[in-house]
Amino acid sequence: MTGRCPRQHGRLENLRIVTNGICKSFAAPVLRDVDLEIPPGCIHGLVGENGAGKTTLARIIVGLESADAGSLLLDGEPYRPTNTADSLGAGIAICAQELSLVDDLSIAENILLHTSTSSLARIRRKSAHETAAALLGLVGLEQTTPRTRVGRLSLAEKQLVEIAKTMATDAKLLVLDEPTSALTAPQADRLHGILRDKAREGVSVIYISHRLGDVLSVCDRVSVLRDGRVRLTEDCGTLSEKALILEMAGADADFDAPGRAAERPAPLHLAVESLRTSKLPHPISFNCRRGEILGVAGLAGSGRTELLSALFGLDKRLAGSVKIHEDGRTVEVRNPRQAIKHGIGLVAEDRSRDGVFRDQTLAFNVTVAGLGRISDRTGRLIRSKEAGAVEKLIGALRVGSNGVHQKMRELSGGNQQKSMLARWLHCGSRLLLLDEPTRGVDVAAKLAIHEELVRLRDSGITVIAVSSELEELQSLCDRILVLSKRRLVAEFHRSDWSQQRILAAAFSEFAREDTSVTVT
Repeated sequence: MTGRCPRQHGRLENLRIVTNGICKSFAAPVLRDVDLEIPPGCIHGLVGENGAGKTTLARIIVGLESADAGSLLLDGEPYRPTNTADSLGAGIAICAQELSLVDDLSIAENILLHTSTSSLARIRRKSAHETAAALLGLVGLEQTTPRTRVGRLSLAEKQLVEIAKTMATDAKLLVLDEPTSALTAPQADRLHGILRDKAREGVSVIYISHRLGDVLSVCDRVSVLRDGRVRLTEDCGTLSEKALILEMAGADADFDAPGRAAERPAPLHLAVESLRTSKLPHPISFNCRRGEILGVAGLAGSGRTELLSALFGLDKRLAGSVKIHEDGRTVEVRNPRQAIKHGIGLVAEDRSRDGVFRDQTLAFNVTVAGLGRISDRTGRLIRSKEAGAVEKLIGALRVGSNGVHQKMRELSGGNQQKSMLARWLHCGSRLLLLDEPTRGVDVAAKLAIHEELVRLRDSGITVIAVSSELEELQSLCDRILVLSKRRLVAEFHRSDWSQQRILAAAFSEFAREDTSVTVT
């Protein structure tokens, strides 16, 4: 922690940002009389379940939403932003949970778009590239050139570019909404170091995150939002994760998936043999048994997402095979159509780009891949059947919504994520490929998803899950595969894994160019 955040009793002119009685409603109240006081040089955490109002409050502060009631003060003066240009002009920048990058532009151009305030300003490419290069070095992307098109980056790399873009504003108040949701632990630690340096320079930070350990580690103070109200504001040094969880939801986040009953080995479900694509140049081989949760660990850029894409048939296969064993027969999967036909479902890492239909209803998003299950023999949709199926799934996964007809864009990021899992459960998928299945999901919802995955495992469904959180993989999985520089380097079982051994494997290809690990 920075140790620079004073008690919140100071004179208004000595406070960076003050929210007085902020209220906001959509279909229902989201924020109710929210009061916050944040001084200069303070990293202030904001936590709460999905739908608690954290992101809405952040959007009001940067002018993306307007409050129904209440007021804002910035450095003791009235502050009424109507758009992000107003907030940037006042020295406030946001790093949003849903990335705002333009895939068809370069990294430098994305940063320039965010920092340029004059429509008449000429683009000085050399200066822009120099600025972008320095920012990339700051966030740990030294090997990435500013000329790289953003669409070619992984989600973790995009998130780091989004952070770099925010840092380019030289703002006096940074609003960071789930800034580490796609980052590995070393990347998150680097970001936290940057924030501490900024705080020492007098910059204030609002840090929104579901990673409670991160909040307690980097923040000076933390406020808990529940049902749109501030329930607690305390110094982080006096709190624990358990205390935050109790204030947030009254739920205990401790979870360790029970092992499967010691019966005869389950039948083979998936066999991957010498698989190679343009993005996975080294042959990958492994098997997965029915009713198993297999984790995939590795650093950002290690090939985790690319492996799931290859299994689903999204990337052209250069060599090898992906075979499903079911009902006494073996079938090879080469494309997404075959994957879905043979019971494979993919929840992508970037839900906003690869999963969610934002302007469609929750019901549409959940059932779109399995319309045959809620239609009659002529193909006509049976609305009552659709509503019943969706209500059952969103109830089981605790998707917070105002009903099956609510637009997806109105749901929180975590609830959108859970609806993507519901989509494939509706299809009856027997092999789920989950890329960061709890990204942006609160503690109680994460627990619900974990419990649901274990229930599915015990019913015979196979799960392959990628996660940047080693604790999640260790609590949930039966086995963990580790990728390093797009090479499969290790396999661990519950009886022999540890964070130290998994991390050592994840870094192994960076320590030596040639390694050979036999995976059974």
